[in-house]
Amino acid sequence: MSIRDTGLGLAPGYEVDGDIILHDLTGFSHLSLELMHTLYKQRVRQRGKQPCAVVLLVPDVLTVDFEVQIHASNPTVQASTSAFAVVGDSFMLKHLTSMFLSYHAPDYPVRLFSDRAAALAWLKEGKAGSGVG
Repeated sequence: MSIRDTGLGLAPGYEVDGDIILHDLTGFSHLSLELMHTLYKQRVRQRGKQPCAVVLLVPDVLTVDFEVQIHASNPTVQASTSAFAVVGDSFMLKHLTSMFLSYHAPDYPVRLFSDRAAALAWLKEGKAGSGVG
């Protein structure tokens, strides 16, 4: 788990790859609204509110607060997100992603990947514009 002091307190680390922000949540089993607010603050601190693509590495996630779904559909978050790639391959993550997309799909494309390289390729090759998949 990559935890560091980001100036916002202790939070998961992140990487920047061009117009892509990658959040590594390896080791986290729960996505809370507080955690998602922290990740969003990291993005805004790094890029301002300019739209950017986001990769969320979540191989260990088992539960997600309902409010996280609402947060992802918030107009402010949507305006600053061009695409969103979720990386993990557990049955639970597939189920959670499917439920999210069924009930609270945001305006930006969202796609689940089993590996980081495929997620980055999708975002870099402009495939994200092809919609939710």
